[in-house]
Amino acid sequence: MSGLRLVISILGVLVLSACAVQEAFQSDKALVDLSTATEAAIADPSDGGISPVDMAVSDAPAACKLAPGNAKVGSYCDLFRLALIDDGTGVTRAHLSGRLIADGIPDGDCIVVDEVEVLQGAAAIGTLAGAGEFISGDQDGVIAQGLAFSEMTSRCADEANRADGFGFVVRGRVEGGSFEAHCADAESGIRWPPALIVTCHKNIEKPPTYGYLTVDTFDGASNSTISVSVPQSAGHKLLTVNTSIRVMPVGNSLSSPITATPFDVNDVGGVVTSIETSPQGPYADVLLSKFEDIFGTELCPIITGEDPGLDPQMPPLLLIRFSGESEAGPYSAEAYFESCTRIDF
Repeated sequence: MSGLRLVISILGVLVLSACAVQEAFQSDKALVDLSTATEAAIADPSDGGISPVDMAVSDAPAACKLAPGNAKVGSYCDLFRLALIDDGTGVTRAHLSGRLIADGIPDGDCIVVDEVEVLQGAAAIGTLAGAGEFISGDQDGVIAQGLAFSEMTSRCADEANRADGFGFVVRGRVEGGSFEAHCADAESGIRWPPALIVTCHKNIEKPPTYGYLTVDTFDGASNSTISVSVPQSAGHKLLTVNTSIRVMPVGNSLSSPITATPFDVNDVGGVVTSIETSPQGPYADVLLSKFEDIFGTELCPIITGEDPGLDPQMPPLLLIRFSGESEAGPYSAEAYFESCTRIDF
């Protein structure tokens, strides 16, 4: 009887989880604005090609015409994600997203990103062309794109080194002036969660935009659920997901480092559902589950209900790599999670 109750409970959780994913994907604050992202092949200046600076956006889109001016405004930036996407031909694109806020510009109003200078330590390693129109305050807006530099792609071979490591100087325009934002390692101080997370992908168009992890326990039996949303378009739709995943702990609070190292999980059940209509465009809902606690309490800690501001043990951060087949061939993608929810029924 307890086994039947467990199955019913888990099925209920999965149904609610699928609904939650679709609702969250439709939230402007939860997802990247796909309508403003444009794909362009930018030649690598280190190879003698055209500099991304020369190809930077010269004029804002028609919806974001800004009056020129000499004002210099302050800015704020965080939540940076650097996705490195191998298109399967040996070319790797850099897809930089995050939040930008220009002083005096209300959230929801447009600004323009012209260029992003990339730093490693104090040294500039190159410049990415700005994405152009950007909605001030958008938490997941596309900031810049272009060919990835070798210093970036080398990070994909190091599963334990995916946080921070690059600084970004974002230059752009606002109504009546301009701004320059110093982000990630280019700003002073230390952030937690890290100001920058690096993810690596193969044969997908855009990185996953939303996901969640849960571990549900009932009568001593556990089920782990992983849900991820991946933007897609015709010719690149995800078709299947494999039964093996890779879990890569990023770390947790500086005062309480985790001991877990990257590990594989096999025999994971998975399903891919294509959602054709949403405010943000088509996407694939990838749902993975296994009747086992695959994370343990170190990676998916028990919530005590105490004020998290008084608890030095911050939730661990995780990257999970999954793979499968798409209309364009084999793919792999990495999803980033800042928390895991543990529920005891």
